[in-house]
Amino acid sequence: MYIMIGILVFVIACAVIAKLISYKNWTCIYTAFGNENYYKAVAKLEREGIPFKTKTPMNLGSERIQNRHETTQYDVFVKKEQEHIAQRVINKN
Repeated sequence: MYIMIGILVFVIACAVIAKLISYKNWTCIYTAFGNENYYKAVAKLEREGIPFKTKTPMNLGSERIQNRHETTQYDVFVKKEQEHIAQRVINKN
């Protein structure tokens, strides 16, 4: 029983460490609230061919399920060396 728990803790720790390492060379350039704002931002990045990652922090508020698409937070990350280009693309009308 304790061996199984130890293995489970080890696997979870490895997954968390791998996730942290995967974002090491990436920087958050934009935080969007709602699906519409998110899709507008990533469409601009895709149009310019800038690779990105998205993280959705867990929202533990009192939001209602039917309004979730309007209040969901999306953090958009790009590689650090492309930060300035991506900022310019995102801020373009």
